[in-house]
Amino acid sequence: MSALNKLATSILHFASATLTSQGAKKFVDASHDIEAQQRAILKNTLAMVVGTESARKHGLTTAMSVEEFREQVPITDYDYWHDMIVEQQQSGKPMLTTSSCDRYQPTSGSTSKIKWIPYTRPFLDQADQAISPWMSDLYSSFPGIKKGRHYWSLSWVPSDLRNAVSESINDDLQLLPWWKRLFMAGTMAVPEGVSLAESSDESFFATSCYLVACTDLSFMSVWSPTFAMSLLQMMQEHREKIAEVLETGRWVAPFDSLKNVEPPKNAKAAAYMRQWDGEITPAFTKAIWPDLALISSWDTSSSKGWAEKLQAIFPHSGFQGKGLFATEGVVTFPMGDLYPLAFTSHFYEFEDLDTNEILFSWELKENMRVRPILTTGNGLLRYSTKDMLLVTGFINQCPCLRFISRIDGVDMVGEKLSPDSAVKLIDHFSGVAGMSPVTLLALPSSEERNKPVYALLCNGGDDAVQQRNELSRQLEDQLCQHFHYKLARELGQLGHAEMLVVPDAMEVYTSHKIAGGMVAGNIKIEPLVLWQNNQLPDIIRSTLKNSSAAEAGA
Repeated sequence: MSALNKLATSILHFASATLTSQGAKKFVDASHDIEAQQRAILKNTLAMVVGTESARKHGLTTAMSVEEFREQVPITDYDYWHDMIVEQQQSGKPMLTTSSCDRYQPTSGSTSKIKWIPYTRPFLDQADQAISPWMSDLYSSFPGIKKGRHYWSLSWVPSDLRNAVSESINDDLQLLPWWKRLFMAGTMAVPEGVSLAESSDESFFATSCYLVACTDLSFMSVWSPTFAMSLLQMMQEHREKIAEVLETGRWVAPFDSLKNVEPPKNAKAAAYMRQWDGEITPAFTKAIWPDLALISSWDTSSSKGWAEKLQAIFPHSGFQGKGLFATEGVVTFPMGDLYPLAFTSHFYEFEDLDTNEILFSWELKENMRVRPILTTGNGLLRYSTKDMLLVTGFINQCPCLRFISRIDGVDMVGEKLSPDSAVKLIDHFSGVAGMSPVTLLALPSSEERNKPVYALLCNGGDDAVQQRNELSRQLEDQLCQHFHYKLARELGQLGHAEMLVVPDAMEVYTSHKIAGGMVAGNIKIEPLVLWQNNQLPDIIRSTLKNSSAAEAGA
């Protein structure tokens, strides 16, 4: 990186730190009276909804109080809004909000049942209210991030959707205010054009090339720690190709159809990749990114173990867990060791999971276990998420919350599979090759398997055993119909799905539950369960080991 570029990067970081500090001060000042802030946000949101089909349906006015709003609008989910979103998306009619909407962001669901979340400018402005205090805290807590360029992994879309949506779907810079777009463009380690590649593989390879070339990388932000691990594995598996790109400044096969971005070039980094033995060690990460001051990723629930592995590979870097940023809205962000509610962003309510009482944000108490309910600037009203949070304390009147887990479903690396999806899989394979599926198992990585996998536990005879490889392929095809599962597979975060055929799968399941302390008469067969490796029955462990050996032999 030239001295001129380093100077420009330093100037941009200085400007960003100054501007975000103002946002942080505004947030802390407002935290002394969050009720007033929240009531004002709801009033402003209602002003954008009045005049729509939603306002007519719910009898909404700008003069109504938060209490009246709660009485008029039921707690909702995506299915409640689906028809109005489709109508708004196709016709442009103001169904949810009077604000124009040029972008609908896809999130979890099968490729035929994707959830499309409206991204209006007021919604994005609301979400942006959480960015400034977070970034200000980063500059204060990790000053080393000012020294170089940053990598932000934002929206990724599976390959087969890239030509079915607008180009902006993978261009997250369009979501930011102008000065933040300027900052990001001037400090990004990986140019935005990489996201416009025709496939995830090409985007992934190009991202790896740019990161290896970025020897002044000072900050890396990813959602799942497994995504960062997959990037390192890409570098390991394609180190010769990456070295060739960095030497020649030209893309190489099979990644040579990239047209929207200029290849990176760095002779020194290329030479290092040539002599690297491929071992992913602290010595490698320190050599390639000596100034990396911070990694930000999920570090709770099923991500905890992966985050610890990532930290072990980057001992020279700081580490910070993510707040709760969902496609549907922002809930919390990191500030020091706490995760305050982003109360200046949206209007929030919470369900007390112990009493089922619905509370306003200013009514929360420490140690409550709650589920967020969001009302946002895109017109989604009283939208209930499936996240369990724990109230851990307060910043003035602002509650701080820590993510505990998803209330239902499994999310090992961001794949977001639901029990309903598992039921459909079980129904699909019932009777196939004489099988009787029992449950879909989510199995974290182990010494035998370096990636988490999904396995369908089934009763079955010789026919099913003999067809296991083909049935596993069919299971993988079915799972790949789910948006985030397919994306996790394309990004190398999950292994190939397995069909586990055993003589008495139901007995295996119930024995496992009894061993865990359940009474036999109280056992309910769950369609989707997460089984840790130390919980696996011997017959499942041996079946997995044999199937892995057979695949290796093939």
